[in-house]
Amino acid sequence: MRKSVFTLVVLGLGSSLALHPASAQDNTLFRVPSNTTFGHTWRLDGVHLHRKVGEFTVEPTEEGEPGYHWKGLLAQSFEFNVIENTFRLVSDDNLRALTVNKPFWHDYIASVKQFNMGRWNDGDDFLVNYVGHPMQGAVSAYLEIQNSPTQSRLRWNEPGYWNSRGKAFLWATVYSTHSEISPLGEAGLGNEGGFTYDVKCFMHCDITPYPPNRKYTNNTGWVDFIVTPTVGMLWVFAEDFIDKDISDRIAEHAAPDAIYPKIIRGALNPSRTFANLLRAHNPWYRDYNHPIEAFGSGIHFTKLETTTGDYDRTDERPWPHLQIAPFFRGYSTTVTTADCTYCKRVVSGGGVQVSAHLWRWLYADAAVSRYPGASPRPSDRAGGDLVTAYFGFRGGVNTPNYALNLSVRPGLLHFNDAYLTSPDENNPNPLTGSITHFGWNFALAGDYKLTRNFAIRTAIEQTIVRYRHACYDASGIGVPDPLRWLIQGTECSQAPGIGKPPYFTWLSHEDFVNRGSWGYQIGAVFSF
Repeated sequence: MRKSVFTLVVLGLGSSLALHPASAQDNTLFRVPSNTTFGHTWRLDGVHLHRKVGEFTVEPTEEGEPGYHWKGLLAQSFEFNVIENTFRLVSDDNLRALTVNKPFWHDYIASVKQFNMGRWNDGDDFLVNYVGHPMQGAVSAYLEIQNSPTQSRLRWNEPGYWNSRGKAFLWATVYSTHSEISPLGEAGLGNEGGFTYDVKCFMHCDITPYPPNRKYTNNTGWVDFIVTPTVGMLWVFAEDFIDKDISDRIAEHAAPDAIYPKIIRGALNPSRTFANLLRAHNPWYRDYNHPIEAFGSGIHFTKLETTTGDYDRTDERPWPHLQIAPFFRGYSTTVTTADCTYCKRVVSGGGVQVSAHLWRWLYADAAVSRYPGASPRPSDRAGGDLVTAYFGFRGGVNTPNYALNLSVRPGLLHFNDAYLTSPDENNPNPLTGSITHFGWNFALAGDYKLTRNFAIRTAIEQTIVRYRHACYDASGIGVPDPLRWLIQGTECSQAPGIGKPPYFTWLSHEDFVNRGSWGYQIGAVFSF
């Protein structure tokens, strides 16, 4: 993960000073006087939790104790993964170029095939492997712990503590493996394993003052797979011990409304602080200071207002189960005419959008459209009729008279009469046929409801389309100045082979360019 892993340290310590409003807690399983202060640990008694609070005995209701919060665990782990990858993309120009300009699945598979599991070290320095990665393991362990109503209330060395942390270790192992070798991990985003580099000179090196030392790596080995969960659990044990035997003692000698014990508690537990941030809780929040509550969106995330059309409200219009929306669309895309190649022109067509309700404000969303004669002449990017198909998700706000929705949909753009290869001096008129481009479609739509089952929809959209470039990326990863054609604008030509020490590459030499295409849409919506 190299230097990017230190974002965990920065964010973990920084967030301990941030104030996050606690989520509204409803539907409690325990009847507790409103003026009661919780300051001790919940104790297990059979399948229910009981607790003495002053003169009160807290009794469970007939609903019993909630189960494990799997949705919370998966959602918060995904948030964690997004934060890590966002930091990597922002801080590493080569990773951005590989992600945006190269064939993702080809290079991901090529990278995984080159993982070297016959060695321990992956070439990263001590701080990355033995400090940064263990903090990642500790955060993922706390994500597992805080989504269990029982594990989250067990403190250092109490009965059941070691069993609960064993379960957290298993999840930390799963998350660590994912972050190394999955499509959303370092093998997919950054192509760890797919190329080698000099251990003293990773990127953008001038080989004159820094000649290769003949020690090179592709950033793979056992170290991250083993150290992240195991040493990460040592972080967890240390933070649990500090929380009970240091932070508590500081709080006991402070005034009831003092803020400094809370700041100290959050700062001394950076991994738990970061895990709390992922569920929108204060850095110093501890589950053992609160009663167990019925699982809902308000427990681990900020609760959505029911004005979005929740089915529990009788005074609001619920979300439709199914919507079918035929439409007319104008779409600005790259075409070729008799006068110019790769021209941007607005083409007209029509299609249909279908949305199926999944959960609360979330829909599965698909849109298919056709634009006859979109590109009068062929090129290696366009030619003939255009058909687009996008499949993804949609979410937004629903009111009795209006609705506002955002769709995010990957998909395909298909031309039926384009050049199959790029023209050159030897072949100015290549064979024609069907070509397909990949794209990401983002659409913002507003509905005006005329009746309960009929509305008028207008929308604006932006589509990011990936076009295969006529020029091969000759340098790729595998030379002292990687991706120099993409970054430094040098001439391109195809270099044969996989390179030479210390710069090998097994990644594709194909290169893609990304172009934005805007559009508008208007049509009817039929709701069922």
